[in-house]
Amino acid sequence: MIISRRIIALAAAIVLVLLVSGYAFSTAIASPNEVRTETDWDKEIDKKNDEAAAAKKRQEQLESALEDTDASIIEANDKLTELNEQLPPLQQELKEAQDRVDSAIVQQGIVADKLDAAEAQDEALTKEIDSDNEKVAALQDTVAALARESYKGAGQEDSLSVVFGAKTSSEFVNDFTVQHSLSRVESNALGEVEEIAAINRNRGTRQVAVRDYISDLKIQADELVVIADAARDEAQRKKDAVDALLDQVQKQKDLLETKRQQFIADQKKQEAIEAAAKAEVKDLAAKKVAAEKKAREEAARKKALAEKKSQEEAEAAAKAAGEQGVVGSGFLKFPTKVPYITSNYGMRYHPIFHYTRLHSGTDFRAYCGSPIYAAADGKVLWAEYRPHYGNQVMIDHGIVNGNSVMSDYNHFSGFAVSTGQQVKVGQLLGYSGTTGDSTACHLHFEVYVNGSWVDPMSLLGSIP
Repeated sequence: MIISRRIIALAAAIVLVLLVSGYAFSTAIASPNEVRTETDWDKEIDKKNDEAAAAKKRQEQLESALEDTDASIIEANDKLTELNEQLPPLQQELKEAQDRVDSAIVQQGIVADKLDAAEAQDEALTKEIDSDNEKVAALQDTVAALARESYKGAGQEDSLSVVFGAKTSSEFVNDFTVQHSLSRVESNALGEVEEIAAINRNRGTRQVAVRDYISDLKIQADELVVIADAARDEAQRKKDAVDALLDQVQKQKDLLETKRQQFIADQKKQEAIEAAAKAEVKDLAAKKVAAEKKAREEAARKKALAEKKSQEEAEAAAKAAGEQGVVGSGFLKFPTKVPYITSNYGMRYHPIFHYTRLHSGTDFRAYCGSPIYAAADGKVLWAEYRPHYGNQVMIDHGIVNGNSVMSDYNHFSGFAVSTGQQVKVGQLLGYSGTTGDSTACHLHFEVYVNGSWVDPMSLLGSIP
């Protein structure tokens, strides 16, 4: 049996329900504060039984919905589902990788800004130091000039020389003033040189710290380049993986679409085969009804002539012979020992291709090799292989209340009857299989009334 992973998963879920519920062991555990009666246990077990039965029913309905579906289509659809399930986590990994790239770029920007600011500060300190060094050089030149002036006045070792060397009081004042000014200027210049030197020493210390900081920032920048490059490489790998997966998804979609087109074309062919089979049965039914009617009319005519009944009796007999009644529920018996319906008669929706068509019979669960029985007395019109239906047995049940009734049994693995054979209700016809357009062993059972499909359950009645 070919079953999709989705069906297997559903079967696993059924087992899980049974195990969790305790049904498999017919036990259940109550909470310490809960007192439950035997009736409560029975209700709980019945509930779990119903849940398990419903889950199994859904599984069989899915199998039935995919009955006419080629295994490669189911596999292609499962593959597409699997690829689509892989896509979101891979896309999330790509997003996270891209986020890491973006974060590295932001960090690079922050470090670059800090580096620019630190280098600008270093440049400013260098300019300030250079500017003050120029001032120091100028002051040193001034001190040197003062020293030379002082040298020129050597021999005048003390202020007494100024006093006694002056010829006039005015000259004394002028010489004393000059001498005092030179001394003050020299002292101020030396003091300013020392102050600037102290400031520059402080700037130098700051500059060393700034340059150490710049070195650290450059190391960080280099590390971030490596991190960013690695993040870009990882993001590219993730993007390549996502692109490759998207390409696989698209190819799988294209494959599934090709299979869908082929499936629809095959369905059209199957519908044509079914229509031809229906027309064949309808023609047989019409001929049989006509022959039966003619036989009844001939019998009525001969009977009327032979017995010379009254006109009233002849009219009543003709009326009774011409009545068209309804085939009642229960006319047919179930074709399997333990009837279990997996798919009813009616319009069927294909879960993969979203295609709707008539399911012209009732599907019964019948494991490979299960015996299949005649639903009523009749004659085997044929027991042979037919396109779409596989090994098929068609039985003519005759005229019932003026209606031609026939039934067919499909997908047999082997026959137990042959064409032209008379059979009785409950007689073995053959064994279930999966021949024709079928993906799992089962019985596809159809009923014709006057050559047209009807719901088999309308003649079978309720399941015993």
